[in-house]
This record gives sequence, structure tokens and C-alpha cells, in this order.
Amino acid sequence: MTRMLPKDAVQLERAARRQRVLLGGKLVYGLAEYSVDCAIRDLSDVGARVKLPVELPTDNAVWLIDINRAMAYRAEVAWRKGAEMGLTFSEGHDLRAQTGPGMLHLRTLWLECATRRPTARPQDLD
Repeated sequence: MTRMLPKDAVQLERAARRQRVLLGGKLVYGLAEYSVDCAIRDLSDVGARVKLPVELPTDNAVWLIDINRAMAYRAEVAWRKGAEMGLTFSEGHDLRAQTGPGMLHLRTLWLECATRRPTARPQDLD
């Protein structure tokens, strides 16, 4: 028998409370060869809930690029429900800073998305 927990109990189980947001993002997977735009719905220092445009099979190890904050998070898929998934972060990288060769592809994806957005500021692109 599956035990259902009240919503408050589920929040207590999380390492950090997630803040409701609506941010543009990009999910990168498959050795960084595949990417898809997504909406970041909830965000904390340790994870996020994202919504994809359609239900897609992805690897369990992914990168999430937060376009507005210029951050890339290495993440594991914790759960999936249709086109939504919960992610647990293991590390984060500021894409505005100089990045090593391993982060170059993620930085390039962020720059492409940031320059398309009318809210991108020139100082964010340096």
C-alpha cells in the first residue's frame, strides 16, 4: 500500500524550500549534444521543477541552464510526471565567468539564448 503524505510533509522532506518562479531555461543531455527549451517552475539552491514543451525521454544526468541568472546546474532527474520533472543539483557554474573547455558548450548555449531575449543586458554577456 502506498502511503500518501500531506503537501506540508513533502516540503519538509526537501533539503531546501523551493521558490515558485517562471524562468526560461534549457535542459541539456546526452553528453551535451541534445538540448530543449524548458520553463523553470520551482527553484532552490539544491533543485528545481521544470516543464518541457512535450514529454521527452532524457538521460538521468542532465544540465539545466537558467537563462536569466546565467547559471548552469549539473543535475539528476529525481522524478518525472508527463512533461514535468524534478531535478536535484550537484553543482552550479556561473556562465558569465570565464569557463574551462568542459563548460564552453553550455556557455555558448546560454549566450545564444540570452542574446535572443529582450531582457539580456550587455554586462551579462561579457
